[in-house]
This record gives sequence, structure tokens and C-alpha cells, in this order.
Amino acid sequence: MHKRLVSTKNMNKLRVIPMIVLLVAAAPAFAQGVHQTEMVDIGKITAVDLQHGTMTLDTRAQFTLAPSLQYATAPAINQQVQLTYSEQGGQKVARVIDLATTDINKR
Repeated sequence: MHKRLVSTKNMNKLRVIPMIVLLVAAAPAFAQGVHQTEMVDIGKITAVDLQHGTMTLDTRAQFTLAPSLQYATAPAINQQVQLTYSEQGGQKVARVIDLATTDINKR
């Protein structure tokens, strides 16, 4: 009976080891997804399609609007804006749209 208890303890240890290895291996991928670098672009809106969730600035940068994006007034062509975005799957996803102030516009 004592021999059987030892065997069960060893089996439990063998189950825990692969789980630890899996968690350690997955940690960098999880951290990369959570810690995304946000960037800022400033420009004048040249095209906007709210139905498809896209926007283009005069800098020729094209953005996808995040589904969670909220704005008080709908973005309009020729508006000077500052977009805060991150890259996801090769696309620039805008998270925040601010009307640019005259100080920001000076490039």
C-alpha cells in the first residue's frame, strides 16, 4: 500500500510539469498581445466611411476604426485630427480620435 501512494504522488508530479512548461512557453505570447504599443498620427481627414469603419488622412495613412471607438461628433472630411492607434494584423487600428489643436497642427 505504501508503494502505491508513492506511485500516485509521482504521477501527480508528472502531470504538473507539462502544465508549468506550457504556461512558461505561453507567457511571452500573452504579454505581447496585452502590451501593445500605441502611436499617434496627426493629419486632415481625406476619406471617412463610418459604415465600414475606415478613415484616411492626408498623410496617406489608412486606419480601421476600433469597434469600441467613441466620439462626440462624427469625424468629417477636412477635419484636422490626432489619431491614437496600434497595429494589429498589419492594420492601423484607431482607438482615439481627437480634434487637433492649432499648436499640434504645426509640423
